[in-house]
Amino acid sequence: MLVDELKRLLDTSFKANVQLIVGAGGAFKEAAQAARDPLRASKPDARALLGDLAKLQFEYVKELSRGSTEYWGAVAAMAKGEGTPEDASKPTSTAHAQALRGEPGETVGFQFRIDNPNAEAVNARIESQPWSSRGGETVDADSLVFRPADTVVAPGSHVVVLGQVTLDERFVPGQTYDTVIRVAGFPGHQVAFSLSVAK
Repeated sequence: MLVDELKRLLDTSFKANVQLIVGAGGAFKEAAQAARDPLRASKPDARALLGDLAKLQFEYVKELSRGSTEYWGAVAAMAKGEGTPEDASKPTSTAHAQALRGEPGETVGFQFRIDNPNAEAVNARIESQPWSSRGGETVDADSLVFRPADTVVAPGSHVVVLGQVTLDERFVPGQTYDTVIRVAGFPGHQVAFSLSVAK
């Protein structure tokens, strides 16, 4: 029965998500212990690692939760007759607008997730637009780096894209910049970023 199958899939997905979160929590705990170790805590990289892991874990859990909710919401709607198989099989990106902030000369990291609930693999390529400041200046998209920038998302799977932007001399302190990143292969799906550069 379709309802029972959906319940089974939801239960499997929930357990898998819990295992992933617990694993990330273990890495976070280890970093926290390293930061408290007198022999390692004095090293700048120990506390920096702790801060980076905390931010990464928060963003990962947030994206994981949002992606699961959106996908299973679509499946449930289809099961109730509120959607069509075509609606549910369209590749989707759970990426959404993100606000970034950094100091001049700093490299700012971020991530977003691309889901493919389709029955076939989808070629995904990240395409970024130049940054446009709210004061009228532009910065070329070569300031952005993505890993992976070009990938294949397997059926029923997802890919987490890691990105970074280096705030070099082209970015004016005190300005806020905007850009849009498109995922080629996933028509209509894009993610907007705003970047505030500290004075």
